[in-house]
Amino acid sequence: MPTPPFSDALAASAATRGSSWPAARAAAINPRQTQVLYLVLALGVLLRLFHFLYNRSFFTDELFLNVNLLEKDFWELATTPLRYEQKAPIGYLWTARLCALLFGPREPALRLLSLLSGLVALGGFVPVARYFVRGWGVVVAVGVLALGSPAIYHAVEAKQYSTELCATVLALLLYLRYHNRPGWPALLAWGLLGSLLLLFSFSVIFVLAGIGLVLAAHAAWQRRWLRLVQYAIPGGMWVLTFGVIYLLFVSKFLSSGWLPDFFRVRYDAYPDLHHPVAAAKWLVHKGYQILDRPLGLLLSSDNHLLKLGWVSLPVLGIGVVFLLKEHRQWLALLLLPVALALLAAAAGQYPFHERFLLFLAPLLLLVLGYGVQVVERRVSSSVAVGTLVTLLLLPPATNSTRQALNPDLFYNRSYSRQLLLHVNAHWQPGDVVYVYWNMQPAYEYYKKAYKLKFDAVAAHHAKNQSSSQADYLRHLQPDFVAFAGKRRLWFIYDTNLRDPTGDYVDKPAWYYDARYPPGRVLNEYFAATTRRLAYFHLDNYSTTLYALPAVPLRPWGSLPGPTAH
Repeated sequence: MPTPPFSDALAASAATRGSSWPAARAAAINPRQTQVLYLVLALGVLLRLFHFLYNRSFFTDELFLNVNLLEKDFWELATTPLRYEQKAPIGYLWTARLCALLFGPREPALRLLSLLSGLVALGGFVPVARYFVRGWGVVVAVGVLALGSPAIYHAVEAKQYSTELCATVLALLLYLRYHNRPGWPALLAWGLLGSLLLLFSFSVIFVLAGIGLVLAAHAAWQRRWLRLVQYAIPGGMWVLTFGVIYLLFVSKFLSSGWLPDFFRVRYDAYPDLHHPVAAAKWLVHKGYQILDRPLGLLLSSDNHLLKLGWVSLPVLGIGVVFLLKEHRQWLALLLLPVALALLAAAAGQYPFHERFLLFLAPLLLLVLGYGVQVVERRVSSSVAVGTLVTLLLLPPATNSTRQALNPDLFYNRSYSRQLLLHVNAHWQPGDVVYVYWNMQPAYEYYKKAYKLKFDAVAAHHAKNQSSSQADYLRHLQPDFVAFAGKRRLWFIYDTNLRDPTGDYVDKPAWYYDARYPPGRVLNEYFAATTRRLAYFHLDNYSTTLYALPAVPLRPWGSLPGPTAH
């Protein structure tokens, strides 16, 4: 016998309490569970504030986007392509730009929107979880979001992903508030507020589409044609808004073929539908990866057994099975956005990978929480249930604690600011600073944000015109004219970053020779033509100081070629 549609039960419940807001289910956790819930919420807030105030250096991806925010005005952000192949919702760009104007161009101002989005998402997820889940399931769903290192990281990252996570939570809150309110004012408000979310998040269209399709299908199944027409009002507004945003902003600045190729080669972000077996393996692999990022459910360990994926994966499975039996429409509501994102990935239109999936975290955590609820309901031992809850919260709590105690373990740790400020502190009149291409975004940002006192010479991006390391160096010779008359040379480079934005990965092959990390061939040339004075590095961020000769550097052709090691 099919499960009764849950919307009728919810409507009756709403009528009983006189509101569509989930107040009745808020009492579905006991005082002890409430105390633990408040504890994990407080810890989640403190961890976000700690990393925000710690103010780590911008990572490469943050630099790519925020160089644009400092050099473009509001009109240019809306009407011109962003440098470094960057894409972000216009609402995010304008708000982040406003923060920079109000609070200055440094990292905290540009991370403020992400922090506020992360905090709003955390607070807003509590009533959402209490609506869909009961008991310890609420604590687990909220606790993983609060303590999970991916959500914490993106809450202090100057990119749009925390805002997209927040948009998902807000879309769910709007669903709770409006889906059983058929009045025209409520439907219009739902449509307007959902449309507003689309200005701040590309990915929320998957969530809104999932909500709209599920409600429309349910109304059609019940032959409630008036309700179907009513649901078409907010749904139509969302489609129209998405179409306008696409036409005005996205379609004008479509990515080159490089970006999908980069995501395919570097991140395996798209399934290969031409090979069904490979596609099936890809799906299994991505499913396991989701436990780590964006959910944060795997313990940081080289031992797969110790990662504890064997705990969370079955609980997710239990959640799916029992939602299918007890609340099919809820299951469709929570998993249809995942299916839509997979379809977009199969079409090569959306990368199914880590940060791009952060918006799915609240949906999947509700499924996980429902699995915990089922176990709690069917297992009489409070010790067993407590052990399960502990094992589920252990990986996110442990990972985040380690990263707070040692911020160098934080995801995407960067030291570009420290390196550039080191050069700035030791730079002297008569010095010249030569910045390799992979440190150019860092220089551009920190020059503006921290008012560096030196003007650097940018290394030309010459690899695509070169046939070898030696030929590459010959193409860089014109850069060295700027060294004439200078006493010392600072060479700044990143020994790890090989992939220039816009260039196809692993091409040309000579450039990706493992014997020559970025900067090596230039260091060998400078070592042969000058005198090395000092070397400073933090992780892969490096600078070498050379004493320049009184005469111009000898051309490459008069020196032996690079030594192979």
